[in-house]
Amino acid sequence: MHVHAQVTGDERASGGRYDRPVTSPATGPNPRRIGRPRSNSRPLVGDPTDEILAAASRLIGLLGVGGTAMSRIASEAGLKQSSLYYYFHRKEEIVAALVARANVVPLELARRITDDGGPAAVQIYRFVRADVVALCALPFDINEIHRIAARDPAGFAEYWTERATLEGLIEAWVRHGISDGHLRDVDPVLTAMTILSNDEGVQNWFRLGTAREPQAVGAAVADLVVGGLVAAPSRLDRVRRAADRIDFQ
Repeated sequence: MHVHAQVTGDERASGGRYDRPVTSPATGPNPRRIGRPRSNSRPLVGDPTDEILAAASRLIGLLGVGGTAMSRIASEAGLKQSSLYYYFHRKEEIVAALVARANVVPLELARRITDDGGPAAVQIYRFVRADVVALCALPFDINEIHRIAARDPAGFAEYWTERATLEGLIEAWVRHGISDGHLRDVDPVLTAMTILSNDEGVQNWFRLGTAREPQAVGAAVADLVVGGLVAAPSRLDRVRRAADRIDFQ
């Protein structure tokens, strides 16, 4: 199962979300009844898959994968456990659906930034800032998702293909920046991997609790990353202003 999502105009500055909220089918013009009972009196209309995944992500964020039982997911989603099994037969299927979402937002973000064009340093700055903001909003540990996918590379082949595509887009920006002299001569492959790892590492301490706003965190990390890559450190302020003009105006 692979869930696709689109970054809206309102999400442009905030970097989007890894767990985009989905309008309940009950609010649509033609609600579709599935016929699987809830554990409460609220009727089940439409497909509750997104509700299930949202509930699972919240619980996994609190309890980890091992500590999250199907019964807890069903209760959190307001379903009877038998109804949950109608949509997902095993917890591993729910985890697989969450893993499928992990690459969606950063990959769409990177593709949009590539389509926008512009100097490589500005592209990298925009990506890092928005990616960190989105990761700060993620309700579960992205690194736990990576570990799950790593334990079953064949089962999560699509995930790793998308991950390689994401790394390749960042690598291309770095190569372009080196070729035009705006970035230092660094290893593009290692740099792309480090940028993504650094973004994801920030989520670890952010989830522990901080008074800092995600936007401020994203800007600070982008300053550090691009400040370390530009050939002339004095260019950083120019890069920041150019990124702001695209994302906030």
